Amino acid sequence: MRRIFTVILCLASLSFLFSCSSSRTSRNNYVPFTRDLKQKLEKENIDLKQVQFYVDQKLILNRNLGDQKVEVTSGIVKLENGKYINEVIIPSFTPGLVEGTDNDKLMVSFEKGNNNLTFGPGSGYTFNQYVLYGTEWKNGTALVTYDSNKYRARCGSCSDVAQATLVIKKSVLDKIERKSRTLKGRTIGK
Repeated sequence: MRRIFTVILCLASLSFLFSCSSSRTSRNNYVPFTRDLKQKLEKENIDLKQVQFYVDQKLILNRNLGDQKVEVTSGIVKLENGKYINEVIIPSFTPGLVEGTDNDKLMVSFEKGNNNLTFGPGSGYTFNQYVLYGTEWKNGTALVTYDSNKYRARCGSCSDVAQATLVIKKSVLDKIERKSRTLKGRTIGK
């Protein structure tokens, strides 16, 4: 009986270790999208609309609909304290596409329609990384426009929505950095 318990305990420990390491490995497959990386892509004439982007944090967008009956086109509607709340959840590492650019800003869409979120170079410690842009910052949240409506955005997996960063898979970066050619050299008379 003791031997069976030991085997079960070992198997449980191994499965726990492998589940933890796989989540770290998946996060390690991504790199932040930065100003420098954007310049590299532009230098290589790579269209940003052809690059697969991801957001590295869970984003939750909320909009108070009040007591009025409204049709919701995006997200879900839930009743909270007698009021209707429209909530849109963007899980971490949700793929998104660039729909447009405005100087350094990227308009990224995570679903079809007029549902872009704006990302751009941050400030302070995120100066080089592309982070979520918003207005009326308050207690780690920001007001963003999504689906032609104003939403209060918050981070579902961090304390401040300003920590939500655009990332790309490392394989995309590796392809860019490995673009090279090998010369055979020249010999006299040939």
